[in-house]
Amino acid sequence: MKKSTSFKLLVALVTLLLSTISLSAQENKNTSIKWINIIEVEKTLKQEENSSKRVFIDCFTDWCGWCKKMDKDTFEDTLISKIMNHYFVCVKFDAEDKRDISFAGTIYKNPNPNGRRTPNELAAKLLNNRLSYPSFSVLNSDLTIATVIPGYYSAKDFEPMAVFLGGKYETKYSWEEFRKIYESEIKPQVLKLMK
Repeated sequence: MKKSTSFKLLVALVTLLLSTISLSAQENKNTSIKWINIIEVEKTLKQEENSSKRVFIDCFTDWCGWCKKMDKDTFEDTLISKIMNHYFVCVKFDAEDKRDISFAGTIYKNPNPNGRRTPNELAAKLLNNRLSYPSFSVLNSDLTIATVIPGYYSAKDFEPMAVFLGGKYETKYSWEEFRKIYESEIKPQVLKLMK
């Protein structure tokens, strides 16, 4: 009789543990950035819910250690994920993509698709020919470049930039003014919005 009770208790605990793990995985899935491929941008922007969003393009390479660090330290942050999904259509773009890519009515090529570390012409366009990684291009919904941001940023440093650019606050404030009021005035509003 004791074995039967112990077995039932064990089964109940395992079931509870598995459902908790499943719920946690689902929660993490819901709070991760919804990255799309560069070739999906125009189609995605045509969807009504995305029509006024800016496009955030993470230009990376597979050999870039700082790109991987930013993925892990910054883009996996729960608040950053929510901010990015709210304000942007988010794109991961391998700057050394070997394919021909149609983007905004132009075909971009990799001039040396069989070579190593050769950037695609689209990466050069998106980064204003400043090819360092990681770098990010923020586009308006009409696919014009709003700004280019080079370098690695921690989640803490990246957060106000993402809100500033995604919320289009540059029409109200300079970057310096915005940074001064972010924590006290803007962030509380953002936190309410991200619930």
